[in-house]
Amino acid sequence: MATAAASTASNPQANKAAFEEGVKYIIESWTALRLAVEQDWGGVDSAEKRDWMIDVIVDYFGKNGKKLDIVDIEDILSQIMTDEFLTILEDDSAYLVAKHLVEIYNQCIHGNFTEVERLREKCQSRSQVAASCVQQQDGSDSEDTDGEEDDHEEDGMDVDTGSSERAQPEEDEVDEDGFITVRRKK
Repeated sequence: MATAAASTASNPQANKAAFEEGVKYIIESWTALRLAVEQDWGGVDSAEKRDWMIDVIVDYFGKNGKKLDIVDIEDILSQIMTDEFLTILEDDSAYLVAKHLVEIYNQCIHGNFTEVERLREKCQSRSQVAASCVQQQDGSDSEDTDGEEDDHEEDGMDVDTGSSERAQPEEDEVDEDGFITVRRKK
C-alpha cells in the first residue's frame, strides 16, 4: 500500500482526477447548494450551474496551485451562490466548504486519496438510502389495486371533511370592539 501511495504521488493525472472527484463530492453535498439545485433557485438549469461551479473551482485550483487562499475560495463560492442561485449565505458554510476544498487539494497533490475515498463511500451510502426510499414509495404505490384506490379517495374525503369541521370553532368569540378571538388548535 505504501508503494501505491508513492507511485500516485508522482502521477499528476491521478492526483488531478482524484481532486476533481473530491470537489464534485464536496460541492454536491453542500446543503445550501443542494437545496438551491433541488428547488431550482437558479432556474431550470440549476444542475448545470452546479456543474459549472465545480469546473470553476477546479480551474481556480489549477491556476493558483500553492498560492491558495481559503477566503478567496469562500468569496468565489458565495458570489456564485448569490449571482447564479439568488442565495445570500448567512452561515459559515461557504468558508467550511472552501476549507475542505483546500484540505482535499493538499492531500491529493501528495497522492493521499483517503478523504476522496471517504467522500465517495459517503455519497454511495447516501445514494443507496435515497434509492431505498424511492423503492419503498414505489412499493407502496404499486400495492394499491383499483378497489383500494377508491377506498383511499373516500378516506381522503372523510379526513378533509373532518379537518375542516375541526378548523372552524363552534362559536366565534367577539369582544366589545368587534374583534374575533383566535384560539390555538389542540
